[in-house]
Amino acid sequence: MLEIKNLEKAYFNNQQTVRVFDNFNLSVNDGEFITIFGPNGCGKTTLLNIIAGTLKLDSGEINFNDRPINSLRIGFVFQDYRNSLFPWLKIKDNISFPLKLKNVDRKIREKEVGEMCKRFGCNFNLESFSYELSGGQQQFISLLRGLIINPELYLLDEPFSSLDYQTTLLMLEKLSEIWQKTKITTLFVSHEIDEAIFLSQRIVLLSNKPSSIVKIFDNPLPYPRKISLLGSPEFAKLKKEILAIYSQEILDANVRSSVS
Repeated sequence: MLEIKNLEKAYFNNQQTVRVFDNFNLSVNDGEFITIFGPNGCGKTTLLNIIAGTLKLDSGEINFNDRPINSLRIGFVFQDYRNSLFPWLKIKDNISFPLKLKNVDRKIREKEVGEMCKRFGCNFNLESFSYELSGGQQQFISLLRGLIINPELYLLDEPFSSLDYQTTLLMLEKLSEIWQKTKITTLFVSHEIDEAIFLSQRIVLLSNKPSSIVKIFDNPLPYPRKISLLGSPEFAKLKKEILAIYSQEILDANVRSSVS
């Protein structure tokens, strides 16, 4: 289980203290797929960066199965695949780059890449370069690179925000398939409610800053999930429930802003 306890984080902007998290708590079950959803600027990406260790928390603690978070193997997939892949490296070397950082032998790295591509249906020419691929294919490579270390925790920060709608639909099915095969504990950040519902077992709705959990929604939709699910009455019912509370949160935030 991933446990976030009493998280505090603030930063300074224009000589003012902006509190992002104030006594924030969240528990994620081992092997669970969670989506973090909320208003723009509420701290979704900040939360992932704190969990990944790329941003320091002010106070609080984060543990995974009673181990400190900095002892974990963490896979991280960023928003912009164009800037996260190395254009001078071949696809096989982009995927295996985290293993290279761990000084894994080249032959072992190539074997791991081959096995992963076979498992998840990656049929690209691994000797080509990332700039020769479409946007969706490049983001798929980014997903695989995050998995190559066999992570205990998989973090995805709006990975489909730079893709067109058709490609996003294809990638949603692919990511759902990957999670069903691996059952890696996954935190997915999104500002798109359809993505949140399609992928996750639970949706965590955050408030505006300082961010707190407004509500956690259980998602009863069965797996495997196909794109046709987006048009189902069950999908629409859950979406309506979430958006009703989400829209009220935005309205309340606007009222607070106008008063202050």
